[in-house]
Parts: sequence; C-alpha cells; structure tokens
Amino acid sequence: MMTKVESLQKQYKELIFLEDSDDGIFEFKDELLSSDDDDVLEFHFKILEDKNDEYLKRDLFAFFSDRKDKVKVDEFLYEKYKKGIDNIELRADVIQILGHLRGKHAKEVALENIAIRKGDLRYRSIIVLGWVGSKTDLKVLNERLLTDPDPQLRGYAATAMRQIWFNHPKTKEDILKYIKEAIEKETAPEALEGMIITAQDLLKKKLGLKESKYGDVTGDMEEAKIKTIEALKSY
Repeated sequence: MMTKVESLQKQYKELIFLEDSDDGIFEFKDELLSSDDDDVLEFHFKILEDKNDEYLKRDLFAFFSDRKDKVKVDEFLYEKYKKGIDNIELRADVIQILGHLRGKHAKEVALENIAIRKGDLRYRSIIVLGWVGSKTDLKVLNERLLTDPDPQLRGYAATAMRQIWFNHPKTKEDILKYIKEAIEKETAPEALEGMIITAQDLLKKKLGLKESKYGDVTGDMEEAKIKTIEALKSY
C-alpha cells in the first residue's frame, strides 16, 4: 500500500503530463490539502521549485494559503526561510505566502527583504508589508517611495500605504504627507500612478485617474499629477 506522499507523487506525475493541468488540478488539490503532516508539507514545498507551466505553478503556490493548519504552515515556511533559500523566485514566493497567511513571521521577513538588490524580493516585501503593516511601517515604505530604483516599485510602495490605511484608517494624514513629498519630484508614470490613486482614495476625490475593479488605470497622468499636488497643499 502506497504512503500518502507516494500517492501524491504518482498523482503529480500524471498531472504534469496532462496537456492541460486544469483537467486534474482539483483532484490533486483535494489530495494535497487533505493532510498537513510534515512529509506532505515537504513534498508540497519541493514541487514549488519544479519548472512547471505558469498556470500550474500559480495553483501550487496558491494552495499553500488554503491549508487548514495555517499556524503550522507559517512555522514550516519560516523555518525554510531561516535555513536559507538560494532560489530567488522560491524565496520570493515564500515571502508572499507568509503574507497571505498573515502569520506572526510575515512582517519580519518582509522587512528583511524590502531593500534587497533583487527587485522581485523587494516587490513581494512591499506588498506583504501593505497587508500586515501598521503606522510604524510607513517609514520603511516611504524609503521605497522616495528611493527605489524601480519606478514600478515606487508606485507599489504608495499602494501598499493605501492598503495599510484600509486596515488602519488613522494613518491617513501620515500617508498623505509622504505622498505629497514624493509626487512633486516624481516623473515616472508607473510611480505617479500608484501615488495618485492612493491620494484619490484617501482624499475621496477624483483627481484624474480611474481605477477599474481589475486594477487597470486610465486617465491623463500629467493632469492628474497637477490636481493631486494641488489637493495635497494643506498636508
């Protein structure tokens, strides 16, 4: 009789040889998440490193957040992280999963990686800090807002501040002061977008950009920048 992991290995091999992994993914998910035993967690972690197609990798990544014993999973992934993960993509995935779990280690790990040279580590850390951060973490995000070499990440730092505001509304004035300082000298559209949509939400004003429910943003960026600077004069 096969062990649990042997059964999973067999099912996984069958899954990756399917022309479309969606055909077997739900059965595999049920089997994979039916146990949070150590050997099953080890197996799940190991297959995250496989060079699967984009959609299968996305599913395997998401399944960690769906596990029943979230405290145990949080500790398991944190131990993996502390031992060192050489694969940068996997390390970034672990940072994000810890954020999804909202466990006690998520903020610590995000703060440790938020200024690292590898852009994907900074990106995941920024969004995780948005999920689990509080007023005390705004200064760290402001450092990214002002100095990150990637304009896209400067914009994400602003929207991470917005996420903190969703969870801690009293941070509004602090965030708007940071946005005010950053936006006046910002020229990159990718960074301006995050700053402006954050200011719009916090001020509850239309400043020229429109954000769809899917996150797509449209509007005249330069005109919106001028309106936003004007709206922030009192901060």
